[in-house]
Amino acid sequence: MALFVLITLLMVGFSYANVVAKVNQRSITREEVISAFNAYWREIIHLPIAQATKRDMQEFLVEYVRSLIIQQEAKKMGINVKESEFKEYIAKNIGNVPLSETVRELVKTEILTNKILDRIAKDIDVSDKEITAYYYLNLRDFKLPAQVLVRRVLTEDLDTANEVYYRLSRGIESLEGIRGAKEGDPMWYSIQTLPEIVKQQLYPYEVGKTSKPIDTGSGYLILKVIDRRGEGILSLEEAKPVVKEKLLKEKRQEVFKKWFQKVSKEYRVEFFFWQL
Repeated sequence: MALFVLITLLMVGFSYANVVAKVNQRSITREEVISAFNAYWREIIHLPIAQATKRDMQEFLVEYVRSLIIQQEAKKMGINVKESEFKEYIAKNIGNVPLSETVRELVKTEILTNKILDRIAKDIDVSDKEITAYYYLNLRDFKLPAQVLVRRVLTEDLDTANEVYYRLSRGIESLEGIRGAKEGDPMWYSIQTLPEIVKQQLYPYEVGKTSKPIDTGSGYLILKVIDRRGEGILSLEEAKPVVKEKLLKEKRQEVFKKWFQKVSKEYRVEFFFWQL
């Protein structure tokens, strides 16, 4: 009898030592977390698991528990995720790649979080006064670097590239009749962030300046400066959509934080980080 009790105590102790967290009566084992963590690191983080630290795993455990609570609360609220919504979210944010069941559940939690937010923060708005105040208090964030609007033409061979360069450098804008020349839409680039080889070719960045063919390894690129704007500050009107989106996001996050703190009180949560 004493031997049976001893064996039972040892088994209970062994199983308890394998638990890294508890949510009410739900025990989360070390093996469960490691398996989920490895899948998340591999499929979402896209880094070698060898680079993961103990702290990474501890933070993941907190998020894992948070995910369980959010899923339970979403169920109480009658909120779910349709398969079409899930596929749309994956295509937009992750890409159409095979996902493990664990990662699918974590992704569903993100979608559920957004749906919960839409419900509990539906009346949240940002006033023009708030936008204006934020703009003038953070003008440094709206500083624009010197930029150039660049025309881009790509060719497969050097002869075609030289023909494109000849025309553009002499002010002939039409590339009609040049076969194999592919042109993308003009794009604004910060002069500071241009690759060194491009800086050398386009300096001093005057309108009309055309680069000689640049070997990309898979073809030749010809660039031409068609407009330029100096350093400045983004105007309030231009900044308004950006500021509004930022402030709305911050307000929604604060609402969700308070909501989660409130619902979490209904759960008995314990962490045993030292057993990871």
